[in-house]
Amino acid sequence: MLKVWRTRDGEGGRVGGAFQFERLAVRITPWRVVLGVAAGATYLIGLVAMAPAEIVTPRSSNGERQAVGTVWAGERALPGGFGAGWSLSPFASLFSFAAVERITLRGPDTNATAEALVRPGRVLVRDLQGTASMRLLNAVAPAMPFVCDPVARLDVARLSIRGTPAGEGTIATSAGQCALTGGGAGTPVPALNGSVTADEGSTSVVLTRDGSGEPVMQARVQADGGLTASIEAGGVGLIPGMTAPVRFEGSL
Repeated sequence: MLKVWRTRDGEGGRVGGAFQFERLAVRITPWRVVLGVAAGATYLIGLVAMAPAEIVTPRSSNGERQAVGTVWAGERALPGGFGAGWSLSPFASLFSFAAVERITLRGPDTNATAEALVRPGRVLVRDLQGTASMRLLNAVAPAMPFVCDPVARLDVARLSIRGTPAGEGTIATSAGQCALTGGGAGTPVPALNGSVTADEGSTSVVLTRDGSGEPVMQARVQADGGLTASIEAGGVGLIPGMTAPVRFEGSL
């Protein structure tokens, strides 16, 4: 029970229009608490959603802006003319108890869309569709020692980046060339077929030679975001500088 004091005009002329106090009792019910909390949460979410995108994508080391828009809807520029955009889906987020965002990828030979579900300890990409240049890998990971120009066609229903492993879909790349990032002659690369699968321990993406099924590249993402990528025996000679199978480890 909440005690509230307020003023009101006198009655019957007994106080000559002076103010007098009365004591009111306002009952605090569970529904009023829920509505109050919801109103406060909505206000805070609005403040965060309309904040500049630079909060999540800070300026570069030379002070240039890397993103435009807001946390609600914006786009980040990537090297090589690529860009990654996002748009928050409020109703889907409400019913999923997570941030659900529509993701778009654009750039040279790249036009893809997906939906990302993000909550603490969980990042799941769903309905990844479209095309993407393999040069996009260099835009995301500039330290890669080689660059490839095939174009991948993406049809991935689920791809877990963090949390419970989940993977379902296919990736098919066109023929093209790979070369060292420092320059030099390119090495022809055949068309590759890829699959996205999952087991109890990780989500896997495997690219194989079209027709033979010989593994060329493989990437495994663990539940904690740990990443293990490898060039398999079938990729030796296709990737410049790779004379034997090699493995890379990192995190997402």
